[in-house]
Order: sequence, then C-alpha cells, then structure tokens
Amino acid sequence: MDLKSIKPLHHLDSDHLLVLITVGPFTDEDQINKFKMVTDWKRVSAAFEEINTPILNAILDDIVSNKDIDSAIGALTNHNGTVVANCQRKVPANITRRSLPVDVRELIRIKNAALHRASAYLTPEYRSRARAL
Repeated sequence: MDLKSIKPLHHLDSDHLLVLITVGPFTDEDQINKFKMVTDWKRVSAAFEEINTPILNAILDDIVSNKDIDSAIGALTNHNGTVVANCQRKVPANITRRSLPVDVRELIRIKNAALHRASAYLTPEYRSRARAL
C-alpha cells in the first residue's frame, strides 16, 4: 500500500489537529491532481485590516434580534472565506523546497536540543545555553 495523501481537517472542532491519511494504490486521477493551495497569510492579514468593505458595511450597527445576529455571522463568515480564497494560489504539489545548508541544520538541531533540555531540566546552565543560541 502506498501513502496517497495526508490532509489536515481544520473544519472539525477539536483541541487537536485531526489528520486524514489516505492509503492505497495510485491511480491516473491521483497523478493529475498533483496541486495544492498555498495561502499567503500576510495578504490575509492585510485584507482583514481593511474595514471599509461592502460585506462589512452591510452589517447593521444596531443588532437587536436573532435574525440580525444570524445575518452578521453570515456576513463575517462570507467575508472570511472570500478573503482567504482571494489570497490563495494553486501550486504543483511536487515542488521540492531547497533544503537548508548542513551547518544551518546543525545549528537548528543544537538549538532545539538545548531548548528541550532547558524545558525538561530547569537548571540555570541549560537556560543560559538555550538563550545564547
């Protein structure tokens, strides 16, 4: 059996990130759908800072009924979905990122080990080493 895909399930309400793992033989359709969506979160953040949008302007200033609450929730949900969708782009899933140089990876490994020791064993020596890195 081959691992076909691993997808995080963000839409489920849980304290833990649930993951859907698909296994099985590859098909021609799997080879065609080798794209993933990448979100530019800086653009999302900038778009959320803009408050003068038609969707947000449609929300009433005085919310007095359940219908007004439902309408406001729907408008905010639509706005969030639109902003995130506009800040996404489709990229080939098989793009390989350049790996970091060996010396940088070694420094990161040392730093992570020092941070782990500092959190596991609270001694002044381990804390100072972790801060130095």
